[in-house]
Amino acid sequence: MLELLFGRRVRPKPFLDEDVQEWHLTTWALLLERFGGEAPFRETPLVLPTPDYFPATEAQGHERVQHILRCVMNLMGIGDWPCRLEALPERRGGMQVGAFLTLEGEDEPNGTFHFDADGVAVISYSPELLERTSDLVATLAHEAAHYLLSGQADLVEDETHELATDLMVAYTGFGLFGANAAFSFAQHGDAFSQGWMSRRSGYLSPRSWAFALAVFTALKGDDGDMDRWLKPEVAQLRKAASRYLERYPQVLEGLRRVLV
Repeated sequence: MLELLFGRRVRPKPFLDEDVQEWHLTTWALLLERFGGEAPFRETPLVLPTPDYFPATEAQGHERVQHILRCVMNLMGIGDWPCRLEALPERRGGMQVGAFLTLEGEDEPNGTFHFDADGVAVISYSPELLERTSDLVATLAHEAAHYLLSGQADLVEDETHELATDLMVAYTGFGLFGANAAFSFAQHGDAFSQGWMSRRSGYLSPRSWAFALAVFTALKGDDGDMDRWLKPEVAQLRKAASRYLERYPQVLEGLRRVLV
């Protein structure tokens, strides 16, 4: 494998589409510049689904979601920011596409963020997430990331603001949850019916999440043994992205300069 051809450095083929990868790197640089530089980022933990990050609670239902949101906001360093938590209405059922076949999707949001008329931040969540704790954490982290970015007018008003919010989830250490929630597909059935259900959480593609995780771990110099917590298909993509960054360290040269 030749890194040089006729005395010139071969430009690495991007892991993502070229314009998408450039957006990733540019947005990472903005986040590093605006949210504290080297020391705070170096201290940012890779958040794992363990009691170290989410202490056990006896709370149930909405109170349990409040506990998890408080854990998320504390880990993001905004635990003292005022915020109201609300539950969204129950989702509608799946679409019947045949006598014995149901197709279920999730066009309705898992969560939302906005400021109310009094200027108080409001985070909402789908009650169905109570049965899927990892997806609940991913949703709450995304909405809390909106709160973190709310003072960055150029990012908030840009058409890619939801993608930037997902990248902020990775920046703040919650990328494992975002990546696992990115997409899942399952078949279900019994003697009388069958169906397929797809779930998509967040806005980055699984491959983009893998790249974001690889950037996070490369800049920190530690992967936190995350693969044991990632879905196998996501772990494979994350390893491929990390190998790409190891092979072509120049890809992250600009970000490393921001950290100096």
